[in-house]
Amino acid sequence: MTESPAETLPRGSAEFVESSVLEAVVPASSDIDIEDELSSWDGVIEDDNGSVLPFVSQRQVLLLDELLSVYVVFRTPLLEDDILKSYLARLVVIVEAFAFSTAPPLENEPKTAPKEIIYSGVIKDDDEPTVIRHGEGDDTCTYVIWKVEVFISRPQGRFHRPAVYFQPTATFKPAERPKKNVLEDEYLPSGVPTALNLLQAFENDPALAGIHPRLSAMRINKVTPSAPFAREMVRPIRNGQRLLFRVLPPLIWRMRYSRVQTSLSDLSLMASLDLEVAQFAAYHVKISKVALTLHGGQVKPLSDRENTTALHGPGDHLTYLYKITPDLTSDGKPALGNKECFLILNIEAQVLISTDCRPNIAIEWKTPVDFTNEQISSLIRAPQTLSGSTAPNSKAPNPDSLPVHDTQSQQDNNTSHNDINVTLTVSGPPRVRVGEIFTWDVFMVNRSDKIRKLAVIVISKRKRDYESHQSHPSISSTSGHATEKKDLLAAAVIDENIIYAKQKSARTETAELICLTTDIRLGQLSPGSCYTADLKFLALSTGALSVESIRVIDLATNETADIRDLPSIVAVEKEDNSQSI
Repeated sequence: MTESPAETLPRGSAEFVESSVLEAVVPASSDIDIEDELSSWDGVIEDDNGSVLPFVSQRQVLLLDELLSVYVVFRTPLLEDDILKSYLARLVVIVEAFAFSTAPPLENEPKTAPKEIIYSGVIKDDDEPTVIRHGEGDDTCTYVIWKVEVFISRPQGRFHRPAVYFQPTATFKPAERPKKNVLEDEYLPSGVPTALNLLQAFENDPALAGIHPRLSAMRINKVTPSAPFAREMVRPIRNGQRLLFRVLPPLIWRMRYSRVQTSLSDLSLMASLDLEVAQFAAYHVKISKVALTLHGGQVKPLSDRENTTALHGPGDHLTYLYKITPDLTSDGKPALGNKECFLILNIEAQVLISTDCRPNIAIEWKTPVDFTNEQISSLIRAPQTLSGSTAPNSKAPNPDSLPVHDTQSQQDNNTSHNDINVTLTVSGPPRVRVGEIFTWDVFMVNRSDKIRKLAVIVISKRKRDYESHQSHPSISSTSGHATEKKDLLAAAVIDENIIYAKQKSARTETAELICLTTDIRLGQLSPGSCYTADLKFLALSTGALSVESIRVIDLATNETADIRDLPSIVAVEKEDNSQSI
């Protein structure tokens, strides 16, 4: 029996498009072998509108931040290998994932887009598909399968009971036409007449004095665009079954910050990361990696949770502590500014939905961190300003004397403070000996735009007597009359016996640390210049010693600033090198 000519002719591209089906399949098993499953399939199709791979059980729920393996299946009737290869070379397959709400929004919430694309990718030419032929006789079909790794990212919009569906699309590129032979020399090709000279009529003009002008007609000719290629594909390739997948977040996290109670120059923050396994799912999570990095600084972990084999059930809470420190400039400010430091969180985990389904999730979250400290906009800030320069009846201070702190007027909290804008760096030995003189090195830099006349003094720590005493009625030894109750003002303390007893019972505290340098004075410190001075101390007792502060005084404006972030002083006993005989 001879075959008809229609049966021997290969199918054209239009017939190939009309008889093919494209579908995205998400298997429920993480270790499925599509080729083995398709080879063992008996070919029975119970539902004509069902999946192209009815023997593959698919996922019901997807996870946010999941690295999902999606199989794009292209089914077409049997073709010759050469024809199928040429058609696949012209096929462009695009895979897209959309998120949308399955429940209506609330009345008070703003309306959002009905759907949002969360993934879009094109299957590249170098992605070799798996080609499988299945069936017998007229039912023989060719299955072309691509494996695409899709990341289920979190949508930007707010969706109620979100769901995800995959939409693969395929288009045909036009067939390549043979290229014409391109001439090697396109400027002056051989054997081709030159273009018409539009200025040839002016060659014999006597005003040109023998100059032969030339303007080629090719420079002004209008170039007619070529007609576009006609589309060969009459209709798009038909899509198969489109399933809807519910989507849930496997992990919920929260980041909290707190200021470290340390010196003012330390801008470090304590970061607390709280991880919670979602309570509305009945699966366990195995966390393999939790990493925190700071763009523009360092991160120091304070908790050890490196157990990657532990299983965490729904509702479990995990807490990680970190100390984050920004990179600082020479003036003590963050190197990248207050809004350029980003905290990046990376989490890798595996969710055990079932024995066969073990999806992997990868979370990358970024947030800016503000390290500004309102207490110190600069290293030295003038907390108080003397009122002597503003009072009309105030006496001008002696230029050779330093203003006394006790005579300064207290300013209101809402008064604007002026900055001395001078940087001090104080360094000293880590350990000193009792009875030996040691030195602090003070390095000062004038960062203001004007000349400063400064003085530096050391304020010793004062031990105050906080003991309360019982008040006794004041009885004068010179007058025995009592004050009448109708007086509006209380009687003054005029009993000298009480004053004498208080002075006699006062305790005398011994000094533990003595500053041997009375003060440091700078005549004129120009803008941008620096100065180095020494402060000498003498330790009289052992232990941790300290001073109250180092006060910087501007002699021109009487502005003062106290430096309390000072080196620690640890005094030890002097070693006795004498040997007993």
